[in-house]
Amino acid sequence: MKILITGIGGFAGSHLADFIATAHPSAELFGIVRDFEKTDNLKTLLNQVTLHQCDITEFQSVFKVIKETKPDIIFHTAGQAFVPSSFEFTADTFKTNVIGTINIFEAVKACETNPRIVVVTSGEVYGETFGMPALHSEQSVPRPVNPYAASKTSVDYVAQTYKNYEGLNIVIARPFNHTGPRQKPAFVCSSLARQITTLVKNNSPLNLKVGNIKARRDFTDVRDIVRGYWMLSQIDNRSNFIFNLCSGHIFSIEEIIDMYETIAGKRFELIVEAKRLRGYDIQLLAGNHSAIVNSVGWKPQIDFHTTLTDLYDYWMKKEN
Repeated sequence: MKILITGIGGFAGSHLADFIATAHPSAELFGIVRDFEKTDNLKTLLNQVTLHQCDITEFQSVFKVIKETKPDIIFHTAGQAFVPSSFEFTADTFKTNVIGTINIFEAVKACETNPRIVVVTSGEVYGETFGMPALHSEQSVPRPVNPYAASKTSVDYVAQTYKNYEGLNIVIARPFNHTGPRQKPAFVCSSLARQITTLVKNNSPLNLKVGNIKARRDFTDVRDIVRGYWMLSQIDNRSNFIFNLCSGHIFSIEEIIDMYETIAGKRFELIVEAKRLRGYDIQLLAGNHSAIVNSVGWKPQIDFHTTLTDLYDYWMKKEN
């Protein structure tokens, strides 16, 4: 079995590679990276993965990789995933996320192969949950509220089109917020962990810079999320091919800070920074994961306190 992961050097992509290398060691593992120098997340896997340098926004580059590797499964995890950057670099966000995805689909068609393609979009496509009669299910109408979410909504609809009208073997994963070791410090849980460990290691004043601490999100450990991606790659090609991945456990940023205080054994003074506040921030983003539970039996296994502890330990061991 040949497996290709786009964005393999990234947060979720590298954890997915870890999972496959451990759980399915006989698989031939290939990965797309944009820059060979940015493979720190793969340092324990470099002997088990064949890497291809490729810009997914360039069709010929994508076509060459898929023609050479002839994968049985493609996990498309590459993309621009940071909401604030999508406001500053909106065109680039759409180019990477939407055109990059189309290039993968067109390359698969041109190579006349039929791999299972797990396309990662986002729970952000749904927009606000607060005030809704229920948590977002796969039948909820997308209402994106930022350019990143709009780009992922476009990816989602493009994938549905290629599935329904072009016959590609596609399944769509809509993960809600996920975190864990290796996450970039631009994201809230990792940002807090990095700040806290820096303060602790340097014996600095315990001032923690924050944005909106009242926002609430459904958080899942990245290692559970990528296990879900794998399980979705194994299901039959059925009419039900869109799945939320979320935990059903909702935390405010304030509650996450409280957990970090327990983990670190410290109390922090919170300093609200204007640059960390968004013009519009979703009050609550949460989903219903019953479809994937009923289809493949996936459920999160890692307690969120364990997730934050592992993320804290990751930054404690890393030179900040």
